[in-house]
Amino acid sequence: MNNIDNPLSEYQSPSKEAMINFGIDISKEAVEKYALEKFGRLPQSHIEMNFARDSKIVEETRRFMSNEEIKK
Repeated sequence: MNNIDNPLSEYQSPSKEAMINFGIDISKEAVEKYALEKFGRLPQSHIEMNFARDSKIVEETRRFMSNEEIKK
């Protein structure tokens, strides 16, 4: 069922298993450590935890992609 007011209502974040296959640790401890290093504090809510996790995934994916381009 589509929610016109919220097009992302059916979005599901990547599973932990999928991220492990790419070598990205998205455990609570790893995300909290990332947030502390990048944002200077631990996530205070579920939304902040999701943002920190997603930022970590994007950053590590970019790093992976730039390493792949160097190898070519």
